[in-house]
Amino acid sequence: MVREETKETAASPRAVAVPSLRKAILILDLIGRRGRLTFSTIQKTLDLPKSTTHQLLKALADISAVQVHADGRFVLGPKICELGVLGIRQRTIDNLSLKYLESLAVQSGFPSEIATFEGRNAVVLASARPGDDARSTGCEGRRWPLNRAATGKALLAFLDEADRKRLLADLDWTKTTPRSIGSPDAMRRELDLVRQRGWALDEREAVDDTSCIAAPVFDRRNRVVAAIATVCQADLIRPERYEALAEMVRTTASAVSQAVQEA
Repeated sequence: MVREETKETAASPRAVAVPSLRKAILILDLIGRRGRLTFSTIQKTLDLPKSTTHQLLKALADISAVQVHADGRFVLGPKICELGVLGIRQRTIDNLSLKYLESLAVQSGFPSEIATFEGRNAVVLASARPGDDARSTGCEGRRWPLNRAATGKALLAFLDEADRKRLLADLDWTKTTPRSIGSPDAMRRELDLVRQRGWALDEREAVDDTSCIAAPVFDRRNRVVAAIATVCQADLIRPERYEALAEMVRTTASAVSQAVQEA
């Protein structure tokens, strides 16, 4: 009898944790579907004890899964947005984009790649190099700080304003080359320009010998989920070619956006 009580007591943390996880997911689902909900609405809709609702919302806020606005209403936090982007990336984007990357590489004469968010970085999902075989450049998995590479700028520029503000405050602004943008204010001005013209330029800002042009990829809800880029050896490309290359990149990004939206 003693052994049975001990076994039951030892198992109780797991028995508590699983229902708590389910309740937390129910809270996220409710906020995601209805948006901007008060504590009282969440607690009453899900018929949870007030103490349980408070503990779960605090735990979710601690990991940025939810955020509280000034009026006390809860919304989904940046962690959920990030996970959603990663989920889309893992299922579709890299496979859908490959043929378009190959076409861009052949057309431009430069390597091409697609990248998406991973924390403070833009991570390369797929790439292609010019030539008859248009094989991968081998850059998959490479990470660039969002405030250094053209892909990062394209992602930041079209991100939700609240998430963009949070990321800009969290990035490292130590310059990696003399041309690197060195402050959030300077980057905000740069991102305004990116939104205005629809493409981003990294002119020797991440690496001394490389310049890149990138454009955003959007999902069916018009959220930026990735960026397409052409990667050029800096001394082989002159500024007068930027517009022509940018048009190729934007056309490719638009085609990938359509493929993502129809997937």
